[in-house]
Amino acid sequence: MTESTHNILALDIAFGPACACLIRRDGSIFSALGNDDRPHSQTIMPLLQTLLAEAELDWPELNMLAAGVGPGSFTGLRIAAATLAGINTSLDLPLMELSSLAISAIQADRDTPLYVIEDGRAGLAYCAKYDGHEEISPNACLIWKEIALLPTASYTAHRPDEQHLPGWTYIPPTIPRSQAMARLAIAQADRLEDMASLPRFATPAYLIPSQAERNAQ
Repeated sequence: MTESTHNILALDIAFGPACACLIRRDGSIFSALGNDDRPHSQTIMPLLQTLLAEAELDWPELNMLAAGVGPGSFTGLRIAAATLAGINTSLDLPLMELSSLAISAIQADRDTPLYVIEDGRAGLAYCAKYDGHEEISPNACLIWKEIALLPTASYTAHRPDEQHLPGWTYIPPTIPRSQAMARLAIAQADRLEDMASLPRFATPAYLIPSQAERNAQ
């Protein structure tokens, strides 16, 4: 793992349980995954506090926050953004926005391009193509018949979908999501030219079209 020049706390709740990681500037990575049935609102702050304690850091020692901004679960994205907004009200740290689909692509640990296709429910799917963490086609929310027009290829997702993706090759995630998020956060931080230009609050990328737009399709 490449060392970071910052202490970075990252949070993603796009798919399934909350996951978080803390990247310490010496290259150490600390990660945590929510795994109980309590609401996110009751578990996220203890999760983050635990990471800080394990890393032997205090809140003022953080240099940057990072958020998985989606696309993904509407509720998860909203809670993640609100949690980090509350934290940053006092810390006033730069915040990196991470594509939740890029995190999923890194989880597949492939050295060749592949799609990330996640069920968005209501006949929709989140779709993008990545080579590692590099975006080849942008994150989009498509109806399944639009996905069906794509040439069959390799894809990753939290769960295989043989019904909607016949002939596609499913690549299961092999890297824990928190570790994949850490890789993406370090890669993006290394390319930053001006931290001051980053936002202080995350803007979730819901990407869900309006009902009128869906009816038009």
